[in-house]
Amino acid sequence: VPAQPTLTTIEIEGRPRDAVVQATKMGLLFVLDRDTGEPLHPVEERPVPSSGAVPSEVISPTQPFPSIPALARSSLEPEDAWGFTPWDRGKCREQIESLNYEGLFTPPSLEGTIMYPGNAGGSNWGGIAVDPVRQLAFVRSTNIAWVVELIPREDYEDQKSARGGHGYG
Repeated sequence: VPAQPTLTTIEIEGRPRDAVVQATKMGLLFVLDRDTGEPLHPVEERPVPSSGAVPSEVISPTQPFPSIPALARSSLEPEDAWGFTPWDRGKCREQIESLNYEGLFTPPSLEGTIMYPGNAGGSNWGGIAVDPVRQLAFVRSTNIAWVVELIPREDYEDQKSARGGHGYG
């Protein structure tokens, strides 16, 4: 999660409920009962990608998704490629097509994986503001993709040297 949760009171079925609202880096927004932690809006477990994962990793087959619409885009297709010129768009499309990406929660891989919305995407620092009168949440959200690539431990020092002594974050 990118920032602290927000405590508020919301109206559900005509009565006030004390709630905790939490936005995620995946662009999801969870609204929970402040006392019990139970979801105040339905949350369901959905299947998520597992292909491309490193063989020794254990990947959860599902993740929780709230019924509230996502705050950020949750898919990136080659047709979404952007650039100042047709050449830029073409190169961007080629890069999207060359990387592992099956949607939210695609596991990092040795071959390279798109993480979208990514580290700087979804909700960010600053948290959520809630207007209790209009029952609206205001959330800063961005759609930024990242490319992540796992490096085998035995290759790390060589990769670091190839980058002038700089490691990976």
